[in-house]
Amino acid sequence: MFSLSKLFMAAMLSISLCCLVSLNDASAQEGNKVASTGTSDLVTQLKAAKAAYEQGEPNLARKHLLVLVEKSPDIYEAHYLLSLIYGQESNFSLSIVHARKCIGLKSDFAPAYAVLGRSLASVNKFDEAIPALEKSCRLDSKSASNLSNLAVVLAKTGNYKKALECFKLASEIDPHYVNAYLGMSSCLGKLGDLDGQVAACRKACEMVPESALGHARLGILLSEKGDFVGSLAEGFKANVLRLKESWSEFLGTFLTAWASVFLAFAAIFAVVFAGSRFKPQQGETVVRSFFLTFYKDKPGRFVVTSDRLVFVPEAFSAWFGSTNVSIQRGQIESINYLSTVGGGTVSILTRDGSVHQFRMPLLVLDPLRSLLVSQGLVSRDPDAPTSNSASETPSPALPLETSQSQPEDDLKAKTETEPTADAIVASEAGAAEAVKDTESLEVGSSSDTDSKEAVKDTESAELRSSSESDSTEAVKDSESSAVSSSSETDAKQEKQE
Repeated sequence: MFSLSKLFMAAMLSISLCCLVSLNDASAQEGNKVASTGTSDLVTQLKAAKAAYEQGEPNLARKHLLVLVEKSPDIYEAHYLLSLIYGQESNFSLSIVHARKCIGLKSDFAPAYAVLGRSLASVNKFDEAIPALEKSCRLDSKSASNLSNLAVVLAKTGNYKKALECFKLASEIDPHYVNAYLGMSSCLGKLGDLDGQVAACRKACEMVPESALGHARLGILLSEKGDFVGSLAEGFKANVLRLKESWSEFLGTFLTAWASVFLAFAAIFAVVFAGSRFKPQQGETVVRSFFLTFYKDKPGRFVVTSDRLVFVPEAFSAWFGSTNVSIQRGQIESINYLSTVGGGTVSILTRDGSVHQFRMPLLVLDPLRSLLVSQGLVSRDPDAPTSNSASETPSPALPLETSQSQPEDDLKAKTETEPTADAIVASEAGAAEAVKDTESLEVGSSSDTDSKEAVKDTESAELRSSSESDSTEAVKDSESSAVSSSSETDAKQEKQE
């Protein structure tokens, strides 16, 4: 019995030991999994930062790198990229801090020394910048840019000979590195070798003919030497190359600017004419509508329907009291239009004497007039009359008052001059002349003026006839007096006998 209990205790102990071992293994695996997950997250973060920097998004890259160095500050590449980004943003103090951290983590990393040297030189710490740049050149002896940066700092300290040697080495490492030739030209100029200065610039243009900076520098040097023809030629080449280099950017900016302008105008017109909404009456159909129409300097929409011509003002004009203008087709007397270089005017005369004028650009006037012609409201020929009979000018008719008063005047003249035939003839001639004068005056004057002139002519004829009748009566009286006197003398002679 005792042995059985011992066996049972030993079995339970072995089972517990097996459970502890399995738990330890599981926890170890979980820890390894967490560690691997954390490492993979850091790698992903670093890759995202590099991709953002290469795509020209330094702000996004900086955000990724700051998160990365906060989680794991011992990643030298993160510090190097931060020093590079801060240096490009002219934040040289932070650039120097992260460059030194990178060097502390990886002392043989040449790009970190190059960034450190450039940032120190930018804050005029040349004594510290030169050793850092020399270390970068020793670590990467095939880098022309590192040698060129060292030469620039040496030239700033006045050591032009050593700077010239560094520029020559950089040009030998990379024969197409234009900055090396331009640096050699500057150093030779400082050393007084003007011909060598021009020759170095020519070499730069020869090795890198697409360098606008090389041609520009050569043009300046030639102008200083008095070669104005060569200077103008090099300046022209430099301008052409600069235009080619910036053409894509310029074209993109230009197109973007014009697209923005067109979108702005489109938005303005959309807002301006948004309120020009027209609802036809019952049984009325809309033939066509035209925007960009102005009535009394208020913009709106000109609508041609089956029954009317309607002007609908836009929203802003409607807010300030502008109302619709509705003209029934049957009330239209005539429609005239006037076109100029900048636009045109459509004038609508109604039967009640009202005139409505609508201004619009030619791109609206021409289709509107074509539509009005097709609708029978305007003739094709601008000088020809429209289809409405009211638009045709009627021929002048004889005034009603003259035609009615003329027989009465003739009758009056006849009755007043009845005693003699000569007076009758004269009155008839005067009346005929009055009629002729009246007809000639009717063409160019109104009916009231013609009737007055006719009455005046008739009165003058009556005066002439009355004077003639008076003269004939006087002749008759003289003849009768002569007869009576002769009869009295005969009677006296008979008495004497």
